[in-house]
Amino acid sequence: MTKETYDFCVIITTYNRAEMLHKLLNQIENEKKNHRIFVAIFDDGGNQKININKGYYKKISLYPNNGKRKYYNIINSSFSVLKNISSEYFIYLPDDVSLVENFFDETKRIYESINFSDKICLSILTDGRVNRTNWTDFKTIDHGEYYKTQWNDLCFIAKRNFFETLEFKILPISPNRWKGNVNLSSGVGQQISTRLNKLGLGMYHTKKSLVNHGDHESKMNYHERKVTSLKTNE
Repeated sequence: MTKETYDFCVIITTYNRAEMLHKLLNQIENEKKNHRIFVAIFDDGGNQKININKGYYKKISLYPNNGKRKYYNIINSSFSVLKNISSEYFIYLPDDVSLVENFFDETKRIYESINFSDKICLSILTDGRVNRTNWTDFKTIDHGEYYKTQWNDLCFIAKRNFFETLEFKILPISPNRWKGNVNLSSGVGQQISTRLNKLGLGMYHTKKSLVNHGDHESKMNYHERKVTSLKTNE
């Protein structure tokens, strides 16, 4: 484990969105304030140049491109890196979001306001799916500033116990998943959600999205995003 301890370790997965990624990194820089932050970027074999010149950034390039069907490999790679990073909080972000003002302070505040002992993570991208039963058949419960949803879709804040509970591992996802429907998502969020739900651990969502997501084209779930948009209210 690294000798230095950070306040936030931010993990970003990216693929051929250099412009959006650089905008996100600039926002992180602007929101950094006095927080000690480490940023790990996992580039899934993209061919666009990513310029990283900060000492507290780590860029990992993955070859060949894993794509949707082997996305679990990307998350496992990120788990193996953060296993050796000492941080109070860990935040996962996709490359195509922007941050609200006072992002780190607000994310921490709402996470810490959840007083239920089962708390394991707080999702921070809130869209039209939040009132649906996703993967765990759990009916959403409104708790004021946040919901209990019992699902996680890889845009979230958690502490180290989240990863320890998962044993720092996503199990391989069989290609059979897509036999009946090639448009299904990667299955990683579903696996995380079902595994944690079976253990009786609480997964929550902020009522107000703490990241903004536009209606741009999806790199991974093109057809699904045409049906179910991730667009948030900016």
